[in-house]
Amino acid sequence: MKKQKSISTIILSVLILLGLLPIVVMLASSFSITMNLLKERNLVSEESGTQAVITEKENLLNNAKSRLDAIAEENVFQTDFNFSEIRQTLRTAIAGETNILTITFGTLDNRFTATNDLPDDYKPSDRPWFKDGVEGNGTAIWSVPYQDILTGHFVNTVSKLVRNSQGDWGVISMDVSYESVTKVLNDLKIGQTGTVSLVSKDGIIIADVDTERVGLDISETSMYQQMKQATSQTGNLTKNLPSDVEGVYFNKGIEADSHSWAFATIHHSEYAKESRALLLTSLAVALVMLLVTTAFAFLVKNIIKEIILGLVDLFDKMKDGKYHQIPKKKKQRAPFYKVSENARHYLYANEEGNEIHRMAASYNNMIDGMEQIIQHSQHQSDQIAEMADSLLELAQQTTSATGEVTETITGVAEVTGTQAQETERSVVQMQQLSDVIQELTANVVVLNEQSEDSNTSNQQSMDVMNNVNNSWQNEMAQMSTLVDGMNGMNQNIQAINQIIHVINDISYQTNLLALNASIEAARAGESGKGFAVVASEIRQLAEQSKQSTKEIEGIIATIQRQSTDMVEQTSRSLTGGEKQTRLIGEAITSAQEVFTRSTAIFESIQEIEHSTTRIATIQNSVLENLESISASTEENAAGTQEVSANAEEVLATMEEFVSHVGDLQGISEELKQMVNRLAVIKAN
Repeated sequence: MKKQKSISTIILSVLILLGLLPIVVMLASSFSITMNLLKERNLVSEESGTQAVITEKENLLNNAKSRLDAIAEENVFQTDFNFSEIRQTLRTAIAGETNILTITFGTLDNRFTATNDLPDDYKPSDRPWFKDGVEGNGTAIWSVPYQDILTGHFVNTVSKLVRNSQGDWGVISMDVSYESVTKVLNDLKIGQTGTVSLVSKDGIIIADVDTERVGLDISETSMYQQMKQATSQTGNLTKNLPSDVEGVYFNKGIEADSHSWAFATIHHSEYAKESRALLLTSLAVALVMLLVTTAFAFLVKNIIKEIILGLVDLFDKMKDGKYHQIPKKKKQRAPFYKVSENARHYLYANEEGNEIHRMAASYNNMIDGMEQIIQHSQHQSDQIAEMADSLLELAQQTTSATGEVTETITGVAEVTGTQAQETERSVVQMQQLSDVIQELTANVVVLNEQSEDSNTSNQQSMDVMNNVNNSWQNEMAQMSTLVDGMNGMNQNIQAINQIIHVINDISYQTNLLALNASIEAARAGESGKGFAVVASEIRQLAEQSKQSTKEIEGIIATIQRQSTDMVEQTSRSLTGGEKQTRLIGEAITSAQEVFTRSTAIFESIQEIEHSTTRIATIQNSVLENLESISASTEENAAGTQEVSANAEEVLATMEEFVSHVGDLQGISEELKQMVNRLAVIKAN
């Protein structure tokens, strides 16, 4: 057996898709939001980290500058320059300072002193810091950070020109270490892989958590060029970065002419751990939701499938003429795990329930209407069958009576022929009357007896013809009644068509109701999509109901067409009957004429009998009368033969009519059997 297609697979797939789609969107949006939050968190860390480095650097430099200004105000720099005292003062000034590496004082004549030992050939006037101090003319000037030859660390030198009371001048320089900045860098945590670096404005890294990167020249890199060309003091870099770098945030500090900048670097592997954990969590949630959605979709699919199968069972029973109503709600329900049985119980009639219950109630109302139609059709078919039986019986009786009339008329024709022959013989005998008067008397007696028989036969023929006429009139009245009954049956079939139109209207309204339910489900959003599928199935059921009513309408149209053919055949039979009525009337008229003439013959023969004594004198007159009688008898014989032919034609017509009535009886019996097959089974 070929496997039937089912809509349940489509419903299951759609429900699973509708359930997973928002979950996937939610997980994707959650993943995106979480990653954005992580990026924002790292951005805040970058901003705070670079700001901390800049702040530490600015504090370091400001403290060094303030210490340099305080040293410049010492008394040893106000009087004659005593380099021994200056050396002692400088060492005292930096005691306990970890960020100040050395302080040097030198003059233009290359006399100098410092907190650390310097070579004898040291010439301070050739040093960049000395030149910067001279240019500053009493203002502290910072040099560009540079790498110390002895320690390898990057330092920054601040220098200032000082003058004593005698007008002599020199330059004080202070070398500041970035060790405190490096400590800050080591203490900072930028995400999982991020670091903060301090770079000079020339592109040399002067502080980094990775000591191997200190002194690295990045001035030719695209990253440095973007920071250098940036018009803002802070910003993010996301383009043209190294392959292992996710993003860079830079901070040039508050002062626009700052000699060093801080930048934070985030590597590509920064979000690998979080994204992997989030992805695994999302997959686990998606898997759980897939299982839940699949289970729910399977449950809904089975419920919808069982409801549809329940309706299909009802429609299948309609093919056998059994119209079952949908039962009302049952008080006892099956256990919850019996989904199919509970789904069948959910299909019950309730005009105040939901769309499925109202559809079931409308279906029951349709069955109630069909019950009235079936009962009316059964009653009408019974009446048609009874009328057909009665009509068949009457037709058979009429055929029998017509056969008897035909036989009678045939006998009359034979008698009339005999009369013609006897009349001819009478003429011959009248010619010989003069010779055989005695023989004439005997013949007159015989003729008298024959005339009486002929008169009696004619009277019987008249009675039979009158009976045939009365029976035929009754038959015509019954045929007219049959035509009226068939016309009434056509009107009843028209009423059935009107009821079918009402059923079509109900199906159309059900379709509109399902369409409205789909619109309301669409307005309800995600929560109403499942019900939109149910509304679509209801609309399909309404279409199937409409198709069923169309099939019923086709059957009724066939019955109506057959009934119309029966009416036309009966009308033609009625027309032929009217023609036969006219023929029978003509036959009666002819028989009446025969009777009249036979009576005249009888009276003439009586006169002949009583006037035998005058035969001789009126022989010629009698001869003429006999000749006239002979001619009339021949004419009467011809008319009787014509009546006989007409009677045979009437008999053939009646036999055909009986055949048609028999066919009508068979059709009415078949119609009765078909209508009796229809039955309505109430819900209770």
